[in-house]
Amino acid sequence: MDPLFDRRQVAAWLLAHHKIEVPVGPAVASLVLAGPGGTQHRFRLDGPHLALADDVAGEDQLSGWSTDADADALAELAAGEFGASVRRLTAPGSGPLAVLGDVRVIERFRSGSGGLRVTLAWPARVRGAAAEEAAGGVVRHGVPYAGSGEGCACRRYDCGGLVPVSWCAEHGDAASPVLEWHPGGGIRCTALAGRRSQADSSVPSGACFLNLVSAGHVHQAEMGTLRMRSRNGHRDRSPIGTAEADVTGPNCL
Repeated sequence: MDPLFDRRQVAAWLLAHHKIEVPVGPAVASLVLAGPGGTQHRFRLDGPHLALADDVAGEDQLSGWSTDADADALAELAAGEFGASVRRLTAPGSGPLAVLGDVRVIERFRSGSGGLRVTLAWPARVRGAAAEEAAGGVVRHGVPYAGSGEGCACRRYDCGGLVPVSWCAEHGDAASPVLEWHPGGGIRCTALAGRRSQADSSVPSGACFLNLVSAGHVHQAEMGTLRMRSRNGHRDRSPIGTAEADVTGPNCL
């Protein structure tokens, strides 16, 4: 190289004009599984392949090269009645994930060169986004079957679900409401958020909906424009047989 040119400037020029490339290291998946007594076990899978199902009835799979010791430890943790649970999984092509349970080792493949490739699988319905806390794990969202007030202290999400706080009068420990639970950031959560977003964009101004809750099921019917007199700023609810009626809408309060 000509000594008149600075090496760093030359390298920068070559990179900018795609003459050379920065070498990329091997892909690695990092896996943290929950063990008995709150312990955590960390594993590394080289050359990982992560296949995520797009339906709650499907199955996710993760495969990668492992050491014999790690493969044996994975099999031992997953051998229980309910399988293993993943506190945090980071792999190329996906954000941090977590799995509530039922993680199994479904294949151990020994290559001709002696390498060991392990394949894990779990039901897609129990997979969600890993919590931001260091401990990881899945944050479960609970969708109330009956309409809930927006002013409570519970944290809410785009799926319509919430994470109850113990002192909430409507969703706390004393109230014990009926909730539909799902993993936050999972397939069900994403589908509910999409439906709510589509519904919000298509609902005409002034429309009201009548939600009838009976035997744990929600039935919704559009009522057109409906005005009701509220008590103490809350929506009116009235028992209809064994069901509860809850009228919601921008002009229904």
